[in-house]
Amino acid sequence: MVAVASAALAHTRSESFSHWHISETGITGTVTIPVREVMVLYDGDNASTPPQMLFKTHLEESTQIFSSSQACTRTSSTSLQAASGFVSIELQYDCQNESPDRLQYRALFAVAPAHVHYTKLHRDGLLLSEALITDSADSLQISDFNSDQSWSFSAFLKIGLEHIAGGIDHIAFLLGLLLIAGSIRRSIVAVTGFTIGHSISLAAAVLGYIRAEGQLVEAFIGLTVALVAIEYFVRKRRVSQLAAIATLFVAWTVGAVALMLGSIELFSAIAYVGIGIFAACYLLLSTALSRANDQRGAMFLLVTTTVCFGLIHGFGFAGFLMETGLLGTSLFVPLLGFNLGVELGQLIIVAAVLLAARLLHRHAPRLLPQYAAAGLCAIGVFWFVERTIA
Repeated sequence: MVAVASAALAHTRSESFSHWHISETGITGTVTIPVREVMVLYDGDNASTPPQMLFKTHLEESTQIFSSSQACTRTSSTSLQAASGFVSIELQYDCQNESPDRLQYRALFAVAPAHVHYTKLHRDGLLLSEALITDSADSLQISDFNSDQSWSFSAFLKIGLEHIAGGIDHIAFLLGLLLIAGSIRRSIVAVTGFTIGHSISLAAAVLGYIRAEGQLVEAFIGLTVALVAIEYFVRKRRVSQLAAIATLFVAWTVGAVALMLGSIELFSAIAYVGIGIFAACYLLLSTALSRANDQRGAMFLLVTTTVCFGLIHGFGFAGFLMETGLLGTSLFVPLLGFNLGVELGQLIIVAAVLLAARLLHRHAPRLLPQYAAAGLCAIGVFWFVERTIA
């Protein structure tokens, strides 16, 4: 399985963003994209080209501005200084005494059809509107650009559904939650706690109140998947202390190795100390409550821990927006649509799993839940290590 494995990307959805400033007879745009997205453009002919130059050339070929009667002329194309892990290119167009009328943007769609591009349109220093460009909707009518057409609630509801459908690690975590819940009632409680958690962090991050480091968020999401799988095994078993110590050791070791390799900074390494202690205490407390048959305590722990895990996953949902600067209160409506889309997709997944479990209860092998938990633990640890070291 290791030999045939390939990369599994979840919340790192293929995305980019831009700001376009309109003048009377021209337009200037700044396009920013994560370096990881540029990697899809490499082939044998351009293997030695720096990512910034590669994307600059591709962007020039994939972007056009039109006036009402002709194509506008690109007057300059400049590589700008960008934040670490990002590429930023500025394009300027002259429409020869006419106003820019239409923007056509096709960057990356030929090699990554699921790519999503977020754009903001400005005039005289004021934000006119915001829009979403996709492979199937790659053209914007600038002259008709207004708030009624931008970032619609339904468009982001659909994006939220697609995001959860492609979020492999989020789906894996939901499956783990259902395994440790063990009943429909506890499943509802667990999913509710998780929803509360990721709704809080998603809103706080996108509205600009909190900023989280994307690498840590993605790594810790993997650890949450492993933790719920480990909990399934250690409850009511005497190996709980050993499992807690092993989890603590793994978290601290991965953080220390990443620090020595230069993959993370010292401040980030402190977070690995904290997540290790949290994980160990979580496993010990869960086991103690289970052995004592403390139903109220176990339910309270389920709610609080799923809220905590939800906080981490919420930052994963908002990761791209946090890093690219698409923040502010103007995003309240689209983020509401996005979050509801995530919740709808989540409910569909949970309902499908519970229905399948009920239908296959008598026919599925008794060890199937253990196989599933073992698989979730393995992939969760892999994500935790790979996303930390990468």
